[in-house]
Amino acid sequence: MTTRENILIVDDEKPLRDALVVYLVQEGYEVHSCSSGEEALDLLKTTPFDILIADMKLPGIDGNTVLQKALALYPQIIGIIITGHGTVESAVQAMKNGAYDYIAKPFQLVEISLLVRQAVERRRLKEENIYLKTQLKDKYRFESVIGTSKPMQDTFRMVETIAGTNSTVLITGETGTGKELIAKAIHFNSHRKDQRIVSINCGAIPESLLESELFGHIKGAFTGAHQTRIGKFEQAHKGTVFLDEIGNMSPSLQVKLLRVLQEREFDRVGGGEAIKVDVRIIAATSANLKEMVQKSEFRSDLYYRLNVIPIQLPALRERREDIPLLAKHFIRKYSLDSNLEPKALSQEALKLMMSFHWPGNIRQLENAIERAVALVGNREMILSSDLPGEIQKTNANLFLSEIYIPDHGVNFRTEVSHVERELILQSLRKSGGNKKQAAKLLNLKRTTLIEKLKRLNLLDHVNAG
Repeated sequence: MTTRENILIVDDEKPLRDALVVYLVQEGYEVHSCSSGEEALDLLKTTPFDILIADMKLPGIDGNTVLQKALALYPQIIGIIITGHGTVESAVQAMKNGAYDYIAKPFQLVEISLLVRQAVERRRLKEENIYLKTQLKDKYRFESVIGTSKPMQDTFRMVETIAGTNSTVLITGETGTGKELIAKAIHFNSHRKDQRIVSINCGAIPESLLESELFGHIKGAFTGAHQTRIGKFEQAHKGTVFLDEIGNMSPSLQVKLLRVLQEREFDRVGGGEAIKVDVRIIAATSANLKEMVQKSEFRSDLYYRLNVIPIQLPALRERREDIPLLAKHFIRKYSLDSNLEPKALSQEALKLMMSFHWPGNIRQLENAIERAVALVGNREMILSSDLPGEIQKTNANLFLSEIYIPDHGVNFRTEVSHVERELILQSLRKSGGNKKQAAKLLNLKRTTLIEKLKRLNLLDHVNAG
C-alpha cells in the first residue's frame, strides 16, 4: 500500500510549471506549485512537503536557497534541482548541500517522474531501515518485564504459542505492568516482524481527533485538513496495530473498529472509498471490559471480537519474587546511563521494595531505581534512605527469612554493617535525633551507640541528645 507524496514545484516558467503539475498529478502525486522562492518559503512554513522540485534560477530567492531552508525545516525532504546548461556546477553544489539530484533543461516529463520515483524509494528504504533498528531496540527492552515467577512464565509461554497466528489479542492488566512490551514481543515473534507495529493510546487523544489518527482523512474533510493524510491502520498494512487503553474508545468509534475487525476495511474521514488493510490487532486495557459491557459502556460484540486470545498480566505485588531481578536490571540500566559502575542494593532497601504494594507496578519500580541511582553518588550501595518516601514508610519486618541472597552471594560483613547502619538511622529518626532515646529503642547503652555512630561516620548527621 502506497501513500501519496506531496510535491512542491517552484519555477517561474509557467508553461513548464503547469506541465509538471498535470503530469505528476496523473502519476498519483499531490502537487502544489508557485513561481518564486518567496512564495515557496511561505508554503513550506505551513506544509511539510515530501518533495521539492525547484528551478535553480528564480526571481529573488534562488532555488538553492529555497532548498537549504527547506532542509532546515524538514531534513527528510527530497530536493531536486532544475538547471540550465550554464548552471550545472551550481546544481552539483546543491547536491553537496543536500539535494537528491538535479535535472538539466531541456528534459522529458517522464525523466523527472522516474527521478522522483527513485528518490521516493530510496527514502522509503532509508526510513524503513531506521524504523526497524529502532523497533529492534525496543524489542530487547522486553527484558524489563522478564521474570522467573510462575505468572510471568505462563505469560511467556502464551506469547510464544500465539505469536505465529493472526488472531486478535486482548492484553489486560494494571497500569505499568508492561502491556505494550508484551504486544511488541508478540509482533516481533510473528511472521509480521519485518513490517511495522504502530501504537496508539486511545485514552491520550481527544475523541474528535482519534478517528482521523486511526483511519486518516481526505483533504478538506474538516477545518485544518489541508492535505490527505493516512491513519495508523494504513501505516500498519501487513503489520500490527496496537490499541492501548481501548476501554476509552467512544461508542461511535467502537462501531467503526468493529467493521475493521469483521471486514478488514474502513473509510478515511470525509472519504467514501473503502480501504482494505491486512493488519493484526492487539488491544490493551487497564479497565475491566467485562464490567463495562454489563454497564453498556462498551459494545459486547466488539469485546468478543477483541477477546479472542486474552492475556492477563499480573500486578507486580503478585510476582514479588521478580522484584530483585527487575531492580538489578534497572540499576544496571541507569548506572550505565550515568557512566557509573552498577550499584549494589542493600538488604534493607530490598526488603522495603519486596514489602511495598507498588500501585504503579514496573513503571513505578523503574522510577524508584532511577531516583536512587541519581541520589547514591559515589557510594557503592543503594540504601533504604535513597528510595522514595512512600517506600521508606513501608512496614518491612526484619526476619532473616526475608533476606534475599543473589546467585553470586553476598559480602557478609558489608551486609551486616549496612543492616546495623539502617537500624541506627531508623532509631534516630524515631527518636527525633535523641541518642539516649535511640539507644533505648535498640536496647543499647548510650555510650555503645555513640561508639557505633563514630565507627559508621554518622555522628555528624545527628543532633546532640
